[in-house]
Amino acid sequence: MTLPATIGDLETDFYCELSQSGLITLSGPDSDTFLQGQLTIDIPSLPATRARRAAHCDFKGKAWSLPLVLRMQDSVALSLNKSSLAMTLAQLNKYGVFSKTDIVDSSDQFRQYIARGQAVEQWIADRFDTVPSSSLNCVDNEHGAAVLTDFGSGIYHLLLSNEAAASLDETLSNAGITHYDENVSEALQIQAGIPDVAHDNVNEFVPQMMNVQALDAIDFGKGCYMGQEVVARTRYLGKNKRAAYVFCVPASLSVEPDAMLEKQLGENWRRGGAIIRCAKLGHETWLMAVLNNDTSEQDVFRIKDTSSPTFSCQPLPYSVEQETNNVRGRS
Repeated sequence: MTLPATIGDLETDFYCELSQSGLITLSGPDSDTFLQGQLTIDIPSLPATRARRAAHCDFKGKAWSLPLVLRMQDSVALSLNKSSLAMTLAQLNKYGVFSKTDIVDSSDQFRQYIARGQAVEQWIADRFDTVPSSSLNCVDNEHGAAVLTDFGSGIYHLLLSNEAAASLDETLSNAGITHYDENVSEALQIQAGIPDVAHDNVNEFVPQMMNVQALDAIDFGKGCYMGQEVVARTRYLGKNKRAAYVFCVPASLSVEPDAMLEKQLGENWRRGGAIIRCAKLGHETWLMAVLNNDTSEQDVFRIKDTSSPTFSCQPLPYSVEQETNNVRGRS
């Protein structure tokens, strides 16, 4: 595995394995109904041809995890960070005993990748008979699933059985396709403003504090679910005072999972916010942090308790504002 100097130096064709991503699968006649009361999106209306981002919250509206949700054969699959998987799995099992659904940590049965290029598309076509063609469009069969991601250009998220994964590894290795470190996937998602919940940030933030609403990951018109009252109040009463911001630091930095940012105020520095996502490349570091939502591109930050260079946030690739009459209900 290797790392590019910067995101701009990525090869046209590449792949990287998502070793920090796990998978929870739910199967059984009550799976949709059960998840409808757990996640922020409308599960019964989720088609087999589309994946969606979602949040899984506690009753206070704080997110246990931010899974990518899709259908795989007869199951509903949640792809999520391994460091948040245990808490989400425990919470699902806590309430799932009252439903006819089997909730399984399937991480050992599947390997996950992001990949781009003609060789990848040909491999997908050979295994799935078709290639996803629009953002978060997906295909699935006994080999797993392939999703066209909502970050980068022509990048696929592959969730593959161990046998299919071995085939992909062999095919791309023989074709000489560049194999990148997982930091590349992290950097691409941070650049696209996609948050994640991991480590010390599990159960710390309401979804809107991480811009989840900007990713079509909350259906405000659906029925009741865990944390709905807080999530709805945060929107309709304007209670949210924080948002997630993206930074690109022109240096390769080692950042601890519990790292914080400090904001410059005159000659002093004050607490800025928590880093929720980080990616270290050869010559740059990408960060995503939850800060006050009045943060501007003129504000100057640094990583707390380090000698890192100062930096400012980049423009987000979307608006975090939502009109209260733009309510998505069940289709």
